[in-house]
Amino acid sequence: VFNMQRIAILTHALGQSPPDPELIYSGMQDAIHQPYRRDLIPGLTDILHSVKPKTHPGLLGICLSGAGPTILALATNNFDHIAGEIIKKFSEANVQCKWKLLEPAHEGAMVTK
Repeated sequence: VFNMQRIAILTHALGQSPPDPELIYSGMQDAIHQPYRRDLIPGLTDILHSVKPKTHPGLLGICLSGAGPTILALATNNFDHIAGEIIKKFSEANVQCKWKLLEPAHEGAMVTK
């Protein structure tokens, strides 16, 4: 039920302009796979509890992406600062990582021949 509620919240929140960081952050919470996988990734629990929109301006939400090891952080600005904080926390847990700034695919899926 929790994750179904989050889907409804996130779908609604992503359609708002301007985006509501607290609503998107809440919508990206997970009670199914993250609790079981976060302990397998050193530093992840600390990141998920400390990197929030209130403490990191520009951040909209953060989550473990799929089974990992990718972390998805949605943001509107302050990308270097947010990524730097996440990398710092992983480094403190002896995990090396890198980050990429990705642009949304506005045209959606495309079939090419």
